[in-house]
Amino acid sequence: MAALHNNKGMALVTALLFTLISLGIIMALLTIVIQGTRVTAASKSYKTATEAGYGAVDVISRDILPAIFKGTFDTAYKTNMTDAIDMAFPLEACFNQKVSRSTDLWDPLVCTGQPKSLVATQSYDMTFNLKATNDPVGFRVFTKITDTRCGGDTAAGQPCTNSDGSGIDYLDAGGGVTSSAGTVTPQHRPAYFRIEVQSERAVNPKEKAQMSVLYAY
Repeated sequence: MAALHNNKGMALVTALLFTLISLGIIMALLTIVIQGTRVTAASKSYKTATEAGYGAVDVISRDILPAIFKGTFDTAYKTNMTDAIDMAFPLEACFNQKVSRSTDLWDPLVCTGQPKSLVATQSYDMTFNLKATNDPVGFRVFTKITDTRCGGDTAAGQPCTNSDGSGIDYLDAGGGVTSSAGTVTPQHRPAYFRIEVQSERAVNPKEKAQMSVLYAY
């Protein structure tokens, strides 16, 4: 029996192979483009949430906490902040202890839940909204103090103050016993607070950013 030598159909097979390879390349390029678009969109969303978090840190560190330490955090102040940014203190009694006592002195009967957790949304001290003209819903911000070191000392029992009223000026230049000015000079002993902040879009909580802040006063 003679062998048949027939090349008919090889061109079709070759064309189909090249078509399959071309489709594979096109699908790979489409996948890369789609993934790149998703990464860009996610990065943009995260950047927006991060900027909202930075804004929240400014509100806390430059407005709310200074008002507390200066004694101007009264009912009128709270009302103005509630009207402006919907500020609320769900655990106000615990928050008052956090800004006035070292961490070891927080009363567990007052600071219930998870007051020391590093997750800002767990037993948070404060919450408020940051809105924009083109985003009336804006971002929801959760903040909490997770650690307090008072008087510049890590030991429990230190008064939560930023000055030493003893009148001893350890930085006074050398001089005789008669060189005292006769005045009391309070020495700076800052209190340190670790604050956890989470900002999330109100309509999409998955779009969020978290940050830790060390605040000294």
